[in-house]
Amino acid sequence: LELKIPNRSQQCRAGSRSTTGAMVRAECVGGAVLALRLGLAAGIDNGLGISPPMGWRSWNLYKDHVDQELLESIMRGFAERRRMVDGKPTSLCDLGYCDVGLDDAWQVCKSDNTPGHMYHYHDDQGRPLVNTHRFPNISNMTRTAHSLNLTAGWYLNNCICSEQSWTPNEVYEQDVHYLADVFEFDGVKLDGCGKQMDLDLWASLINKTGRRIMIENCHWGQTVPTQ
Repeated sequence: LELKIPNRSQQCRAGSRSTTGAMVRAECVGGAVLALRLGLAAGIDNGLGISPPMGWRSWNLYKDHVDQELLESIMRGFAERRRMVDGKPTSLCDLGYCDVGLDDAWQVCKSDNTPGHMYHYHDDQGRPLVNTHRFPNISNMTRTAHSLNLTAGWYLNNCICSEQSWTPNEVYEQDVHYLADVFEFDGVKLDGCGKQMDLDLWASLINKTGRRIMIENCHWGQTVPTQ
């Protein structure tokens, strides 16, 4: 049993293999990460999450007042060497804080009264609906992060206009396709507001993409991977 204190409260990452080959699973417990070494198991096994990740997400500071210009300016701020540490110009990323995450409010919300529409922030084929007024080109935003040697995080199972009806596998599949293949994010916070609570399905689909993606389990302790 390990108790690790992360650098950000209520940011939990789950599903990686330790250096001993044991599976490490993480859950939110107040501001700490409770990691259980449970032996060999299937799940996210991509070398990430061995130690608590360090970075920033937008919600606590900006709530839903976010857009692409803001996120990209924060990315540049993380990479700028404008502080002196031990006499050297140093960036936040130089100190290990290299992850910048978008936390909700990227989506277009459809109301329950929208005729013939099945979902709240997906189209009828299960594809996520991006608010292009706020985020005209999310792929460019993640490329900005990568050009600065940062990682970029997305947000799914959203709380704003959450999907409260049953969501078939095709919705998970489309979310993961956009996460990994279209937008090329490096992490994803899976919140606990909607019905997409199947961490094993998320892990399986993300593994199949071949892209190394950190899963942040923000299900408030309600669900954990079963394998």
